[in-house]
Amino acid sequence: MRPTPIALRKRVVAARIEDGQSMGHAQRFKIAKGTVQNILERYRDSGTLEPKPQNPGRKSAFSQAALKRLEQDVLAHPDSTLEEFRERSDVNASIVAFHNNIKKLGFTLKKNRYARASNNVRM
Repeated sequence: MRPTPIALRKRVVAARIEDGQSMGHAQRFKIAKGTVQNILERYRDSGTLEPKPQNPGRKSAFSQAALKRLEQDVLAHPDSTLEEFRERSDVNASIVAFHNNIKKLGFTLKKNRYARASNNVRM
């Protein structure tokens, strides 16, 4: 869901502070009363009309250096299992995390060997 535009936030705060309107002005702006209340609380508490920052999600267990080591390990041992990659690594993560990061590095599993996905086009 997108945050409420700054221009609308300014009008809501102006209607409340300058005009002294109550929460009933939410109908005028065609937004929910809860949204108006959240905007006014944010303005009262922090003095800003900017929306709160979005949650970027969960942080990866693999650092850039760990991804590089994993890539080198896959190239050195292409027939290893995910469990073997996990045992050789110093990263404390699930097997699914190893699978997803190997996939992110561009490797695919073909006939018991990890190989880079080819870009060849059949004719």
